[in-house]
Amino acid sequence: MSDKKLVLDAGIHSAIIVDDGYDETPQVAELLDQDGWDILFDDAQGDEAGRIVALFPDYVPENREELKSNQEFVDALWQGRGGIQDLLGGLFDVYEQKIQDNRPFLETVETALHTLGIPFETCGRDFVEAAIDADLIIIDLFLGIQQGAAERQLTVDRLKEIICRRDHPLPSIVLMSQVPGIDDLAKQFRQDVQLHASTFRHVRKNHLLKVGRMEGLILTLASHRSDSQALAKFVETWEKKAIEAVSTATETLRKIDIDDLQHIRSMLLRFEGLNTSSYLLDVFDRVLQYEIESHSEVLDAASRLDEIADAPAPLMISNDRDTYTVLEQTLFVNPKRRCHATGAEWPITFGDILGPNPRGQIKPRGFFSGRTDLVFFVASPECDLIRKDGLTTALLVAGALKEIDITKPDLAVTAKTTPVVTLDEGRRFQIDWNFGDLRTINLAQIKRLIHPVRGDVAVFARLREGAALSLRQQFLSNVGRVGELAPLPRSLKFRANLFLPLQQGGTERIEMPDGVTITGNVLIPRRGKFATAIIDSNSEEDLTAILLSLDLQNVASKSKRMFETLREQTRIRQIFRSGFQGLDLPLSEPRSAGLLKLGEEQPNSDEKKPKIDKVATIVKGADFEDVLGDKTKEAGLILQIHIESDS
Repeated sequence: MSDKKLVLDAGIHSAIIVDDGYDETPQVAELLDQDGWDILFDDAQGDEAGRIVALFPDYVPENREELKSNQEFVDALWQGRGGIQDLLGGLFDVYEQKIQDNRPFLETVETALHTLGIPFETCGRDFVEAAIDADLIIIDLFLGIQQGAAERQLTVDRLKEIICRRDHPLPSIVLMSQVPGIDDLAKQFRQDVQLHASTFRHVRKNHLLKVGRMEGLILTLASHRSDSQALAKFVETWEKKAIEAVSTATETLRKIDIDDLQHIRSMLLRFEGLNTSSYLLDVFDRVLQYEIESHSEVLDAASRLDEIADAPAPLMISNDRDTYTVLEQTLFVNPKRRCHATGAEWPITFGDILGPNPRGQIKPRGFFSGRTDLVFFVASPECDLIRKDGLTTALLVAGALKEIDITKPDLAVTAKTTPVVTLDEGRRFQIDWNFGDLRTINLAQIKRLIHPVRGDVAVFARLREGAALSLRQQFLSNVGRVGELAPLPRSLKFRANLFLPLQQGGTERIEMPDGVTITGNVLIPRRGKFATAIIDSNSEEDLTAILLSLDLQNVASKSKRMFETLREQTRIRQIFRSGFQGLDLPLSEPRSAGLLKLGEEQPNSDEKKPKIDKVATIVKGADFEDVLGDKTKEAGLILQIHIESDS
């Protein structure tokens, strides 16, 4: 399929380039601090003032501040600047230089659109009306000469207005800027405009001059345009219908009045020992969920996600990816809700995870027997922990905290695993439960142990009902199984340096251009046997160019074949889509990794290692050459990675 046909089939039939370099007139705010104003007002006096009056009849030199803030006056000077250059004192020099410096970049974008056969318009700051129907928007981050927060906010606000007013699928967007920090700025920009990464790309303007750079960005957006729009439609539909559901649920819940509360309390809650507030919060949650589920539009939008294509694999954008946060929110009750007093007799409830009080010390002969990794799951029924005449002892299941670290073993997620819990200091752990280690505790003990100041025990988290039931069913036989939402693949961000193994021994670092950092994600499936390292697409163009132009003369002979594989663009693209596969865990020592074999069927289970062509070695630590030793010469591309925390 040709590039033009790919773009056409993706539905990109029109585009707009938005940049203040297309503005016909400078804005007042861009000129307020220019020294040329003083020269103009000092020189345009007496007879010389008549030349300005001819352009702007209301010109009075004494009204300097008022005139500097008058857009019509600025327009008049700009339009007539050819005849008054000697009076302007360089007033427009900075603005004109900016337009001149910007022109090569804009011409490159225009050429790219011509090459792909996409009709386009160009527009300055007032672009909303022109861009509402555009399928592709290529836009400058700072719409103004000052390149400050106000100029950025103008871009954000007007893009949000466009998206709000559209009655058809979202546009694809390419953000461009000259600033070196575009990578970090683009992350927040995308969040502010509320875009998914797959419909958004960013690029430094000076990188646009690289052959094919803009075309490549557009083709990537086109490849995933339909699927990205399906995801955006689902989120948009869910948000809209959730708001409607709140209104509908409120109408239902408003029928409950204080007399109902009194009857509920007298007939039910007093017997149960539960506070009215806690009971109603649970009722309201369930009614709202019921109303959201009543909207067929939400269900239909969700069904479209079943059709998302497997090929081409999407690019990785990890700079704000945090699947652990989403995973935690599906597993646990919000901490503020957990701390809300229920009125129950017991200070703990079903699903609570108990751990050492962070404000205390773990006693060698205390509740945790000196162990810093020991935690407990409260497995007793919630109703029996509420009543005063309920349980005399509560059932606890012991578990072990294991810090989430790809250099350590046992990252598998099984039916006996809680895949993530974040402790107060922000460190993330998974919990492996030992269903053979069951313990009991009485009410007096737990009240003493959970004292906020003197106690040894704290409630770290509370599992949602489904997750808690799933754990309890593992050690209760013949009860039947309760389904649980499958956990998302775990994702750890990394930064990487790249090295060549040399024929004479040792390595040589592959230098990246200024401002380009190799980042990505290590994805860990449930079983935790093998991982995948995918490099972010932000560096695709630069890394592709470097790999294609590498001088392999001094590369170790056993590694040359691997680098020849990386001379093929179809294989290089895999680095940013399916990634380096077959990475054995734990990453406590250097591990081989490769690209999925082309044209071969891959395993349908995450317990089996994928079929790969080895091209790389993944290492951690600064002394990796000593660790690799003689194996350096057969390492292929060496990725020295540093895992970054999202916490």
